[in-house]
Amino acid sequence: MSITWSHGVVVGVDGSDESYHAFGWALAAADRHDARLTLSHAEVIPVGPITPVPAYDPGAIQETTEALLRHALERSGPRPDGATPVDASGSTGTPASVLVLQSRDAALVVVGRRGTGRTHRILGSVSAATAAHAHGPVAVVPAGSTGTAPARVVVGVGFDDDPTTALDLAFSEADRSGSPVALVHAIQPATQVARESGSGDPPEIHQALRGLLDRWSGRYPGVTCEVDARPGVAAEVLLEHATPDDLLVVGGRRHSRLAGRLLGSVPDALLADAPCVVAVAHTPRTVSEPV
Repeated sequence: MSITWSHGVVVGVDGSDESYHAFGWALAAADRHDARLTLSHAEVIPVGPITPVPAYDPGAIQETTEALLRHALERSGPRPDGATPVDASGSTGTPASVLVLQSRDAALVVVGRRGTGRTHRILGSVSAATAAHAHGPVAVVPAGSTGTAPARVVVGVGFDDDPTTALDLAFSEADRSGSPVALVHAIQPATQVARESGSGDPPEIHQALRGLLDRWSGRYPGVTCEVDARPGVAAEVLLEHATPDDLLVVGGRRHSRLAGRLLGSVPDALLADAPCVVAVAHTPRTVSEPV
């Protein structure tokens, strides 16, 4: 499996209600997978013309981070005996850059989301920037999502890229949470499908989806699964399926800093508008790709 939960889960917390909501989801996910959870807090040190390198106290930042962790755990309720460890990591820098750096070694990075629609699409949003640039899977938890375990895991499946990372993440989470999986594919207009994939025949699409289902069902025999292929734009089809207590998983490519975010992409639209937790499972970067 490409998803190794033993690498741990990192969640960004800044003291806002949205970040504590994300912490609760991340804590439950870490417990389900017997994974270590790290609360990450970053403080931006301003640089001014008079004091180009302002003084700061790393100890004070760590104290603040540990206080955030104590408050987060108080909000989450008592920890069960034998629960996996929870750590606190204080850093300096922009929250998104710190989380992206930590994503090199984490199985999953979790971040909260404020707002929806155009507000969230603004460049500089911590959740959007982290999801765009992270080296591995990122889960974005909107304030309106419900529950700490998904009632259902919905996976957006396309055939332009290898869906392995997204399916590994989806089935692993479904297996631990006891949730069913729905493989969803948006069938684009025949002319566009023919141009991009060489086939616009729905039976071939259903056959390909069934092949994926059989492959991952063999790895996770306890997970119930269904497939659904319908005409429409991918983001709109997936949003039609999503409810606040679902987990929506889509594949993604990590964007280089030079390229920036791919505005208008399926993950971008889902991160902005989905009512549920959205996990972007990035395809692992090859050695030749830019950092």
